Amino acid sequence: MPLSAFRIQSIHFDATHVHLQLANGAQVGEFLTRNPRLEKASAKKRAQWVLTDDGLGANWPALWPASASGMVNVLDLLWDARYEGAMQRLHALDWTLDALSAQDQQLVALWRMEADINNGGFMQFLCNWGDPTCQLALQGLRAIGAVQTHAALAGMRGLLDRLEDDPAVTELSDLYEAMTPEEQDALEQFEEAYYARPEDLARFGLLHFGPEPCEGHAQ
Repeated sequence: MPLSAFRIQSIHFDATHVHLQLANGAQVGEFLTRNPRLEKASAKKRAQWVLTDDGLGANWPALWPASASGMVNVLDLLWDARYEGAMQRLHALDWTLDALSAQDQQLVALWRMEADINNGGFMQFLCNWGDPTCQLALQGLRAIGAVQTHAALAGMRGLLDRLEDDPAVTELSDLYEAMTPEEQDALEQFEEAYYARPEDLARFGLLHFGPEPCEGHAQ
């Protein structure tokens, strides 16, 4: 489905959400609590929205300077919903990752990658979920064509190859201390490359996986 199908046609509010009506007839929404400026804005100011150039985001210049992606962005909401759907299916299968479809396994791994690396770095991601999830995330990044993000993650994971048979490493949390100072510096550089990447994973992911069926509110 082309991304033009997700262009915003209209916007309205209720007590809890901002709702975006899309060109393909779907509707997505976001809790107002996620955007305090909109939550606190008057009805008059809420009505003063303008679309981004691609029509996939909305800005409220009276509340905050306009940005290219918008204060509210459709692709981010759709991608969050895609992740949420995969996580709900994982929950329904008693958190057994192998029981999911290959597509959902990659989605779960990408969600875990984004959540943990963005929060605490690569070692947090690896220690929380293990190498199988890291490998699934690499597969997912390759599948969606996120070349730069894949290179950064592959570089971080590649630093650990020589440590696989190190007797000092008895659990994943030992890996960082077993690295040389040069390797630790290299890990930091790969992390910086990961954070600085210009790739929009939501855009890449939706073009590859498509939106979650029966789209509802992104919460």
